[in-house]
Amino acid sequence: MPCRSVFGDSLLFPSSIEQARMPLSSGARALAIALSAWAAVAAAPAAHAQTAPPATTNRASTLPVVTVEDTAETATAPTVGYVVRNSSSGTKTDTPIVETAQSISTVTRDQIREQNAQSLNQMLRYTPGVAVETRGATATRLDQFTVRGFSASSYLDGLRNPGSRDALPQVDGYRLERIDVLKGPSSVMYGQGGPGGIVNMISKRPTEDGVREIQFGLGNYSNRSLGFDYGDRLDKEGKLLFRVTGLAYAADGQIDHTKERRYFIAPSFTWKATPDTTLTVLANFQRDPDMGSYGAVPGVRSLYRAPDGYYLPSSFYDGDANFEKSDRKNASIGYQFDHRFNDTFSFHQGLRYQKAEGIYRSIYSGGYADGAPNYSLIRRSAIATNVEIDAFTIDQNLQAKFATGPLSHTALVGFDYQRTETSTLSGSGVNGGAPALNVFRPNNFMQIPVPAFTADALAKAFQSGLYVQDQMKFGRLTATLGGRYDWSTTSNTTRTIANNRVTSTGLKQEAFSGRASLLYLFDNGIAPYASYSESFEPQSGTGFNGQPFEPIRGKQNEIGVKYQPVGSRSLFTAALYDVRRKNTTTTDPDPTHLCNGARCNIAAGEVRTRGLELEARTEPVRGLSLIAGYSYSDNVYTKDNSAVAGVNLEGKTPGSLPTHQASAWARYQVQEGPLAGVGFGAGLRYVGSTYTSTSNLYKTPSRVLVDALLDVDLGRVNPQLKGWNASLNISNLFDKTHVASCLGDFDWCYYGYQRAVKANVRYTF
Repeated sequence: MPCRSVFGDSLLFPSSIEQARMPLSSGARALAIALSAWAAVAAAPAAHAQTAPPATTNRASTLPVVTVEDTAETATAPTVGYVVRNSSSGTKTDTPIVETAQSISTVTRDQIREQNAQSLNQMLRYTPGVAVETRGATATRLDQFTVRGFSASSYLDGLRNPGSRDALPQVDGYRLERIDVLKGPSSVMYGQGGPGGIVNMISKRPTEDGVREIQFGLGNYSNRSLGFDYGDRLDKEGKLLFRVTGLAYAADGQIDHTKERRYFIAPSFTWKATPDTTLTVLANFQRDPDMGSYGAVPGVRSLYRAPDGYYLPSSFYDGDANFEKSDRKNASIGYQFDHRFNDTFSFHQGLRYQKAEGIYRSIYSGGYADGAPNYSLIRRSAIATNVEIDAFTIDQNLQAKFATGPLSHTALVGFDYQRTETSTLSGSGVNGGAPALNVFRPNNFMQIPVPAFTADALAKAFQSGLYVQDQMKFGRLTATLGGRYDWSTTSNTTRTIANNRVTSTGLKQEAFSGRASLLYLFDNGIAPYASYSESFEPQSGTGFNGQPFEPIRGKQNEIGVKYQPVGSRSLFTAALYDVRRKNTTTTDPDPTHLCNGARCNIAAGEVRTRGLELEARTEPVRGLSLIAGYSYSDNVYTKDNSAVAGVNLEGKTPGSLPTHQASAWARYQVQEGPLAGVGFGAGLRYVGSTYTSTSNLYKTPSRVLVDALLDVDLGRVNPQLKGWNASLNISNLFDKTHVASCLGDFDWCYYGYQRAVKANVRYTF
């Protein structure tokens, strides 16, 4: 029989978690009763929740009153739908997003699955302020993107995820519960990093309810995959939990003669020693024996028309299939430990050890060898590297909740430490080391010798930081103050193999970073705020007389407003910001200052970004989920001395950064009638034009891409198929050929992804 919510009259009979996207007040929680029937019951009211009106008398009102502690809305718990309330990425405390005075965008597990996103670039496609896939269809291999015009560091479970081009430990979307994009300088919480922000990926973890899932998929480009996600209790009390997630994936790359392969298994284990003490161990073992291409095409015949009118196809391969290699392995193990001493003090510690290896061989292009008017022969070079990365990261903090008069405090003091060692054997071909490639008759199966290694380099980086933070509340006003002091040490030793000559450099730098913010939360869920934050990045190299460069500093001023309507599953945000990256290297204005016979550099440059970001995430009615976003970003060099060397960057915009971006995604699942359980989804992605280089002479055109989804909960169509779900995803539905960006006006351009079709079948039991 139908059960009605005490907060309204909507029927609450979803047959699966995916259908449990109903508008609940922030103080309500869905409870499982009987066989997948759900009823909404009152939990503790949120800080800005309004008193619910008297419930209409109905059969649900005869149910006994049940008191429930709302534990679902935490920063790492499994998510349902596209809207989340809490995040720990911004403050390292479990804080409602609407009460955090900084822009945070979250990509949930449901969004990742329903958009069938695998790489980090794909998962962030609908996040405003983030420019993804700037390397086009080669973005499968690396996580290259920008946040607010600057490259952003990636973190996994709050700990830095190290890597390099040739041995990057990528994180597959199937491993993740959610992604938090923290925008703006974030050094107070995370140490060295750029002013754009960080991307914090949250791993799937064991749950008391358990999970049992098998999925397999097929698609164009010979795409096929098989994944499983299984976890349960190991004891009746639920103190011992486990979960194992794994995936095998293979496909042909969009670029001719390339392929993609990935295999991983990620076991995890949770021990709830006491109600106040929890230890979760997280491990991952992964191999990517192939990950597509990292090549490019010349600007002429891709972005620009050649005299004969011939354009290179989007599948054009500038490399050599017999030579190309990208074989990566990585393994990691770590833990997340939490202990609550009492109502005042709690302790958190996260630790991870990671090992990554990469074997990289590539033939890459460098423009035309013959040029106008033929544009037929592409100049190419060969490179080979063997890379090993050894990394250790630990972060611990003590949290205290207390009051001083009318002020309530959530204070945090912590210390983190990171150590990364990267060993690289490298070599490149003599005079390029690879023959030119004829674009009309490309031979991608030559016998090109692998160049001998010429250098053996070891790079070590150490960072330690002490940070403090206080979130102070006075009524509905929240003030946050934070500061951090960092110590950074880097050393680089390179041995030239031919003569066994060794050169070494080292650098020690220290820096203080601060943050401050004010936010007021009104009764109706509107929260205006203002914030200031800083970042720093150590930089190597020296100027005149061997003077080390000062660290690069980032500073941001941001004002905004967040709105979380009471009694709904919605979050609307708007932000205006001004972020500056200072102390970048530029030409020394003194012509007498020479370094190795050339003009020296000084740390006096600056890049500024001013922008606007709008984002909406809402589930207005049962079964309907909506995402919309827009970002305006004005990136410009504001200080530069390069004019004395013949180049003036002041007033110029960096290449590959769009000024305007907009996106929208909607997914609706039919709730009643013969089509009950059928879901439809569609998305639009607009990316504005970008300059091809800092010359600002040429641009790549803007583009609009369309994505589509059709999914079916087969158990609602036929009860005998309970647990079975099928989906069909199409990205770039109309197969629009486009140049995603260019790195230089003529030499390196990158075609974007063509149409990709993926069918998936998932069974939960």
